[in-house]
Formats: sequence, C-alpha cells, structure tokens
Amino acid sequence: MGGGVGLSCHAPIRVATDNTMYAMPETGIGFFTDVAGSYFLPRIKGNSCLGMYLGLTGHRLKAKDVVTWGVATHFVPQDKMETLRSDIMNNVSASST
Repeated sequence: MGGGVGLSCHAPIRVATDNTMYAMPETGIGFFTDVAGSYFLPRIKGNSCLGMYLGLTGHRLKAKDVVTWGVATHFVPQDKMETLRSDIMNNVSASST
C-alpha cells in the first residue's frame, strides 16, 4: 500500500500472496498519487480507466485482482512462500557460481 506500490511497480517480478492488498490510501485523505502511481496507473494492463479509478478513489484490489490487472506478475499462496524463497535462493546461488 502507498509507498510500497511506488517502489515495487518497476520490478520485473512482483509476487502477490493471499494477503496482498493494493491501495493508494493517500487519495482517501485528499492527496494525489505519488510519481510512481501517476506513471503506472495509466498503464494498467487492459484497462486504462481502472488506473484512473484507482488513482482517484483509493479503491483497494485484493490478491488475485492485482495479478489479473498486471500490478503483480505472479501469485503464490502464502503457504508456498517458503518453497518459493528456497527455490530462488538455490537457483540464484547455483547460477552465481
């Protein structure tokens, strides 16, 4: 939520879990989205109007929605996160040597 979205939106891999929630809460108190939000919201996959809606209202998207709209690139259930971490560590270590 908030600043975390602005930091993560530029990463090539963005993983959502069961607990993921996307929001720009600053719009709820009358502020506008940050610079990163104004960059990526109009570029939301397949629906430029959704980006405007999210930027103006601060509506929250849940886990599967962020993957559907391209805010996240992958969905991993929360109970599989340790497996994902282990796989990443093993593959990065193996390819780094």
